[in-house]
Amino acid sequence: MPSGQMLEPPPPKDALQRLIDGLQTLVREHLALARVEAKEDMRQLGRDALAGAAGLPALAAGYVLFMMAIGFLLSTWIPAWAGFGIIALLNLGAGGAVTFAGLQRLRKDRVQLPATGQELKRNRQWLASMRNGNSHGDGGGNAWQT
Repeated sequence: MPSGQMLEPPPPKDALQRLIDGLQTLVREHLALARVEAKEDMRQLGRDALAGAAGLPALAAGYVLFMMAIGFLLSTWIPAWAGFGIIALLNLGAGGAVTFAGLQRLRKDRVQLPATGQELKRNRQWLASMRNGNSHGDGGGNAWQT
């Protein structure tokens, strides 16, 4: 090819198709990364829940027996029904408070996908650099290819 001759740009239809294919690949890769991260988070959550639940049966039995003992202790000074009623009301109040606090905390917690978020940020930077005319971009690409 002579040095003075320039290449013709591809037809707009081909360029648009390549852009659409690239964006589809990008979205597919982001979804795959998000799935991998979510799966890892769910596995860890399952392991943690199982470890925490292992002692619950013994804890529940001990708690019930302890509350009955307190109820019987109170029945030496007041009628048995009143002693057990006081214990029941205290347990209902404490249980409601703990449940409310747990729900509040659960609402604040969000699933974090750090690698997906970082990759999306890099892609936004890359797209911004493309708009500014820098065809190579400074943060473009994909974390799986680096």
